[in-house]
Amino acid sequence: MQIDGAVVLYGAGREARSTRQFLSEVAPLTKVYVTVDSGDADVQDCTQISPAQLQTLIDKKEVGLLVRSAGVSIYKPELIAAQKAGVEITTNINLWAKYRRGDAKVVAVTGTKGKSTTVKLTETMLKCAGLDACLGGNFGVAPLDLDDHDIIVMELSSYQVADLQLQPDYVGFTNLFPEHVDWHGSLEQYYHDKMNLLRREGRYGYALGSQAAVNQKVQANLPKYANELPGPSAEMVAALHGTMRQSKLKGPHNADNMMIAAKLALGLGASEEAILEGLKSFAPPAHRLEEHQIGGLTIVDDSISTTPEATKAALATYPDHPIGLIVGGFDREQDYHDLANHIRTSSVTTIACLPNTGHRLVEAIAELGIEVDIFEADNLTQAMLELAKKREQFELLILSPAAPSYNHFRDYVERGEKFVELAKELFIS
Repeated sequence: MQIDGAVVLYGAGREARSTRQFLSEVAPLTKVYVTVDSGDADVQDCTQISPAQLQTLIDKKEVGLLVRSAGVSIYKPELIAAQKAGVEITTNINLWAKYRRGDAKVVAVTGTKGKSTTVKLTETMLKCAGLDACLGGNFGVAPLDLDDHDIIVMELSSYQVADLQLQPDYVGFTNLFPEHVDWHGSLEQYYHDKMNLLRREGRYGYALGSQAAVNQKVQANLPKYANELPGPSAEMVAALHGTMRQSKLKGPHNADNMMIAAKLALGLGASEEAILEGLKSFAPPAHRLEEHQIGGLTIVDDSISTTPEATKAALATYPDHPIGLIVGGFDREQDYHDLANHIRTSSVTTIACLPNTGHRLVEAIAELGIEVDIFEADNLTQAMLELAKKREQFELLILSPAAPSYNHFRDYVERGEKFVELAKELFIS
């Protein structure tokens, strides 16, 4: 790999560490810097610099390549300045596509919600068919850490597809709702960037969720040479739904994800028997409607829920039980009025609202005149202490925040683990 100048890693998480290892193998003599917007950058064999120092290096024409982590917006002033100065900007996944993909077939799945379940289910079905498949991307192994496999199933966020250079063989698109306005700068830009997965130069087969299938933006961006994958037979559809009722896959939204996965698996050569076996043995992703029986209550960890639509889907999964709900997190300018309307017709009895978005749900519910016990708390611990006093009001307690975790936790995993830990402390009598 020829690099004309130093490499800068913007971001210091899993992808940055993966990229650093790759560079040590393909360009061991290249100088590597790392920069972050806040905190320390713990990436081995890198020199940490500030974003201001990055600009100095760019001005001196010392930077040959900038590798951004997924969470670093391509619209940041620093990246725009680097691009204008002629610096190549890439990502872990684009480097993998260029240097490590080989002959692997790629299944790329995106959408506002449902991606993690869909890719995990697709991989499970393929493995039950005896096919050599592996998860990578946003869920699973960082692309440059992947071993060689015949099929790579990738969950891709809008952060990853905005400047994606990868040509997939198959595309799954779950749905499209407002999301990530803070990263993309506007809702329209988010939609445009999300559609970049569809705007490929080569042929691919695709499977759409029911919402995406009737979404005009999705339809307008499907190139004429993309081929829609055929659906299962009527008998197979009936068998899928019958098997789902006996599986760990829950909720009507997941029936949609199941159909996308089945179409993708069929397209890749899996038999109907293997697909049903994959559904039967499927284990949902951690922190996605993950149930725990604690103190006579069903505690549902849905910490991975970062959109109002995902929270609506979680509530629809449990229509017949009084629900205590915990909502709120990092603000991405999402609208909570539709979620409030959904709560009106749900079985929610009690709601704890966390900063920074929780107050907006409180306001929306007040505007609509919905009668529900709703309160605000400063943090998750305070919310759980108050909910423990109200435990007679609900049979299920769901953490489905409809927002990311960044203002209080490192990530959704830490948030979910803290939720379950607090439930064990407070609800076991």
